[in-house]
Amino acid sequence: MKSCFLISIVIALCFLGSSAFGQRQDTTQVKRASVSLEGMIGFSVGNDFYSLNVGGPSLFLNLNKDWKIGVGALPSLYLLEGQLGARLAVSPRVDYKNFVFIVPFFHRDLTNEWIWSVGFGYKFHKK
Repeated sequence: MKSCFLISIVIALCFLGSSAFGQRQDTTQVKRASVSLEGMIGFSVGNDFYSLNVGGPSLFLNLNKDWKIGVGALPSLYLLEGQLGARLAVSPRVDYKNFVFIVPFFHRDLTNEWIWSVGFGYKFHKK
């Protein structure tokens, strides 16, 4: 009698457990993360300074589908006082769809100063 009672309790718990976990899940889930390749090419201008920038590693805060803000590294070719060079810039950036607003900062070792410029870029990506 006691074993019959325990078996019925176990069956009831299994039935309740399966019905609780067997409920239909909501299929409209929010997309939390995605993986994609993304590139950017931009041009920025400063005081007697011009640079061609490409998108490097970046950290973003996605505000919505169209807007992102972040900071990134931009490998760049620059022209400063008639001299051509290559340097890695650090830049805050604001992305709107495929357009990017950048403010690259370059460190100049010779004079130990930071050179900054303002520019725009175009972003291309493949998902």
